[in-house]
Amino acid sequence: MDESRELIQGVAQELLETVVPRRGGPVLVLYGKHKGAYGNLVERDMVKEETGVIQDADSHALLNVHLEQIAEYVGDPSYIGY
Repeated sequence: MDESRELIQGVAQELLETVVPRRGGPVLVLYGKHKGAYGNLVERDMVKEETGVIQDADSHALLNVHLEQIAEYVGDPSYIGY
């Protein structure tokens, strides 16, 4: 996405950078045990374990995931069933 939130296609992988979502921000679990879960990042440990705690939007359960498994979600939650 660019600054206007327009989706841009055809960007080479080496030009992309992974950004750790901000605390309190909306995230989507991309893979692993909780794949597809959507919620807010409650806390993150970037030093030791590189993990995060997400509060699931549906069940309000706290999910422990590796930071590499999540991405900030900037779309409309209804697009993914929330």
